[in-house]
Amino acid sequence: MAKPMEATVQADYDAALAADLQVNTQLSTWQMLWRTAQRVPDNAAIITGDTHISYRELAAQTLRAAAALAELGVSNGSRVAFVFHPSPDWAVLHYALGRLGAVGVPINTSYMAAELEHLFALAQPELLIIVDRFRDVDMTGRLSPVAARFGSIAQTVVLPVDDDGWVDSSPDRDRVFGPDGGAALGPASRVGGGDPAYIIFTSGSTAAPKPALIAHRGMVGAATGLQHALGLVPEDRFVASNPVFHTGGIVWNLTMPHLVGMTSCLVGVYETGKVLREMERSKITVMGAFDTKLTMMRNAPEYHTVDRSSVRKCNVGATGSFLRSVLPEWNWETVAQVYGSTESGGLGSITPRYEADPKVRYDANGRPMPGMEFVIKDPDTGHRCGPDEPGEICFRGWGTFIEYVGMPETTAEAFDDEGYFHSGDYGFLDEAGNLYFRGRYKLMIKTGGENVSEREVEIFCEDNLEAVKFAIVVGVPDPLWGEAVVAFVELHEGATETSDGLVEACRGRIANFKVPKRFFVVTDEDWPLLDSGRPDRHELRARAAALMGAEGDTRLRFGDG
Repeated sequence: MAKPMEATVQADYDAALAADLQVNTQLSTWQMLWRTAQRVPDNAAIITGDTHISYRELAAQTLRAAAALAELGVSNGSRVAFVFHPSPDWAVLHYALGRLGAVGVPINTSYMAAELEHLFALAQPELLIIVDRFRDVDMTGRLSPVAARFGSIAQTVVLPVDDDGWVDSSPDRDRVFGPDGGAALGPASRVGGGDPAYIIFTSGSTAAPKPALIAHRGMVGAATGLQHALGLVPEDRFVASNPVFHTGGIVWNLTMPHLVGMTSCLVGVYETGKVLREMERSKITVMGAFDTKLTMMRNAPEYHTVDRSSVRKCNVGATGSFLRSVLPEWNWETVAQVYGSTESGGLGSITPRYEADPKVRYDANGRPMPGMEFVIKDPDTGHRCGPDEPGEICFRGWGTFIEYVGMPETTAEAFDDEGYFHSGDYGFLDEAGNLYFRGRYKLMIKTGGENVSEREVEIFCEDNLEAVKFAIVVGVPDPLWGEAVVAFVELHEGATETSDGLVEACRGRIANFKVPKRFFVVTDEDWPLLDSGRPDRHELRARAAALMGAEGDTRLRFGDG
């Protein structure tokens, strides 16, 4: 039971967060930026290299771009697809679309023809804006032939970029961003928090990507939760490297820092060494990461040479054991775990700043924010589960997406009669209301008639097997068990455990049907990754099936098996 002082601190924190959410979720992203520009006009909103853009300048550039886009026919409800990387030009386009009430459709820079056709068919954009190249890839040659087959796209604007990733001066640049000294719209906008802002395609980690229509309030609300949980202030600086085609890139790169009035240090294309060097160069105080990115940082030469001591605040997505393993290597004063998805606007729950229990702070995925209601339901019966009883994570509230565009049946199936979105995620709520995410229901293995959560076994391996630093568990077709539980693991430096040894280490510590039938040891370089930076389970499942079914010795490629 909380002590009186602790209870007061918690009540004050919750009340302040609820009050800010009540106001902020009424705002569009543009209204949010304009409010900040009036409050701290001379603060640096964006730093890229040696270029500093103040809030006053960013707002002015946005209104000029809004006027130019309006001349192109963009208005409230227009759908504008684009290919961009984290850059000041993208930030201006983002806010200009918000000022006009247009709906942005960011395109994954890795998409090929079939994926682009899927996106264009569902999103039905009217205008396509693309940079001519990205990481030496001819984006014009990749996208234009596909876009030409879709009648919804009335015009395509191709923007030439220079060696630093900035959009070069050209007539086409002026068509999108307006010429220097050109006409500008006024700041007043009828677009509010409940209006649609983006069509974000889900990651597609377990199914074909779905186009989630996200409202402005989801992103601004998520930023408000981050502000309170991390104690963000205008003097903070955030290292911004997330891709722009995920809610994480929009919320973390722009919405969070610009809600507060702090500085977003955009590093462009993600490169681990570049991000680490930026921490030292710009005296970064805030970062966000998950286990894969933290591991990539650990393995980079710059990790041991640059000064990272200025970074005091971090929001993270990782298992408790992994997080504890990296804590001694950073100077973080505040760490917040999160639970979020495309359908929750990027963030649904976050560790409150007052949380003092290390187990809750590191092992839970935060506490649902005011106005975001979470329940756990039995996926078969729909009945609500009690505290600590696992089931499907369901939520409703201001952060919940509006619909899957062009997929009315899928949208209807995703919500129940109480208005809760069924996430397909597996987890539970404890007595105090803390949320514990433990995997995807689609990532359940049916073995010998028993259901096994892949994430549950991964957490067990990382928490209980001393040699294991990181684990991914998959199910492989098996003639005896239906599916066999198989684990890919990365070991701590110097560890030499065998598959048999790891299997034995599990015995008696977890139910036998959950013990992996086989462990494959991989190195950091062996992990196949999605664009999000997370391991590609589809690829690992295929590898495991090939290895388990292959004749002969498979140990040379994947350690000992």
